[in-house]
Amino acid sequence: MCGICGLVDYNHKSAIDLPSAVHRMADRLVHRGPDAEGFWREPGVALGHRRLSIIDIAGSIQPMQDPTGRYILVFNGEIYNYLELRTDLEKQGIRFRTKGDTEVLLAAYITYGPGCLEHLNGMFAFAVWDRQEQVLFAARDRMGVKPLFFGQGRGGLMAFASELQSLRDLPLDFSIRQSALVQYLRHGFIRSPDTIFQGVRELRPAHFLRYSRGELEVRPYWSPPLPESGWERRPESELAEELRELVRSAVYFRLRSDVPLGAFLSGGLDSSVIVAAMRDLGETDIHSFAIGFEEASFDESPFAKQVADYLGTVHHESRKALQAGDLLFDLVRHYGQPYGDSSAIPIWHLCQETRRHVTVALSGDGGDELFCGYRRYVARRLLAWYQKLPQPVRKKCLAAVIKRLPEGTAYYDHSLIKKLRLFVDLDQRVTEDPNDIYPAYFKTEDLAILLDTEQDSVKYEHQNVEMTADQQMNQIELMMRSDILHYLPDDILTKVDRASMAHSLEVRSPFMDYRVVEFACCLPLRFKLKGLTTKHLLRKAFAEDLSSGPLKRQKHGFAVPMGDWFQGPLKAVYEDVVLSSSNGALVSRDEARRLLKEHQYGHTDHGHRLWLLLFLHAWHKWWQGI
Repeated sequence: MCGICGLVDYNHKSAIDLPSAVHRMADRLVHRGPDAEGFWREPGVALGHRRLSIIDIAGSIQPMQDPTGRYILVFNGEIYNYLELRTDLEKQGIRFRTKGDTEVLLAAYITYGPGCLEHLNGMFAFAVWDRQEQVLFAARDRMGVKPLFFGQGRGGLMAFASELQSLRDLPLDFSIRQSALVQYLRHGFIRSPDTIFQGVRELRPAHFLRYSRGELEVRPYWSPPLPESGWERRPESELAEELRELVRSAVYFRLRSDVPLGAFLSGGLDSSVIVAAMRDLGETDIHSFAIGFEEASFDESPFAKQVADYLGTVHHESRKALQAGDLLFDLVRHYGQPYGDSSAIPIWHLCQETRRHVTVALSGDGGDELFCGYRRYVARRLLAWYQKLPQPVRKKCLAAVIKRLPEGTAYYDHSLIKKLRLFVDLDQRVTEDPNDIYPAYFKTEDLAILLDTEQDSVKYEHQNVEMTADQQMNQIELMMRSDILHYLPDDILTKVDRASMAHSLEVRSPFMDYRVVEFACCLPLRFKLKGLTTKHLLRKAFAEDLSSGPLKRQKHGFAVPMGDWFQGPLKAVYEDVVLSSSNGALVSRDEARRLLKEHQYGHTDHGHRLWLLLFLHAWHKWWQGI
């Protein structure tokens, strides 16, 4: 795993020293690649690379140049099928000097051009400079596991990097993009290709860019398939066996490494499936990793220990006292832009502890989005049944009663009252607009007050889920597709990449193998959500490999006691960072103060809303100071 960066200045009008600038860019990526650095330059072009050595440790130095000297490659990630691809290329007469996947990727691009992307099974972001044609080509993997940011400056300057902060010193437009700020405050993350900055974009998953003499082209090369109606007639046992073999194959490819590897193990279904597949493939002395917390209601480590004992892993468990205030500016520095998912805190600790033992870890990320694991999918099915009641009954009776019940004490309170409140809120949103399927931390009317603007400027923008592609998709399938296209890459995979790279740990996610993704997307809903049982086919596929614990356990996730924290240690941090006059105001301070006061008095649990505002202002303070 690595960090990459580069500059192209065709017209030599940017007034910056490209080699020096690229060195500074690479210095900001040292955590992504602490083992080595490399640079390449010629007039008008400079490329940089930071390396975390995983495969072919002694070779595969980057930037890598082909034997003719025409093509230069910088590459972040892994090509898991590089051995098979290498064999295919050797049959075409290509000879290799190294043993790694970097040279295979470069040869594939030279042989197939942009078509090489169809041959790759991996997680990657890479750029190739063609010296003869004076063209920069860059691409990102199908699911967006690895990031790539880019921006254009005055005078024809093009810049790219693995992380936003690497671009900080360049003459790009770093004014805040209002629509991205609204996205963040509404949902807790920013959807690519947007970033928080006007002049910087993130290359979307399964897209490539081509930059030639000042002209930029960005195009998709793949998209997840839609459900296959013909699969309705396929036997469930046949589909379960096919899924099992696909997951095993994905795990097999991701076990290729020249350094020690292990696996995250939470005790839930997804991570348990991955570890079970590792064992089934003959891996011995599997090292599994879990994080335990002193807050018992948020501690999943006992479940992980049960699965570890059943599967016979060498289990490592570290216990931590969750300290969000201490981590705040570390998180801000590595995420590079506002990011509100509070589970970034436990993931940070997990990656930190895992890196003490191994360099590579397999994870179960993506299982919820692919196989219908979230409670919101179940809620949407229940809602369809609930909405068969006459609307007056729902609105005047049930909703009125529930709204008079007391509110839970924490954002992640899973009490019946909290669930009922969220359920009624979903009913009201979907009744008004069938496509408004996600809860918002700040609703339109709240955002207008918070940002001191008109409601029209902060209205909800529907996520692009290609709804016109197939009108037969039901609301649950649309939710899942939206999660795959947006929530998964821009929240979940972003979280794992930044937390792992902060500690120079490579995390591999077998469920993100495009073959598994394509299978899951083609799968009719009834094989994923059977009644109210989530991940039905995945449970069936691995029923013989696991004990009843993970097979029967419902989704829990990395919850944190955010509401309690703002009653205690985070209150002073919030007052200093958000309410202090010394820090530039991004939102109404009066409204930010009111939310804290209501939370302190116990009128309403604003824990997660306060976290969004705290992270936003901490990020702004850090960005202004670097």
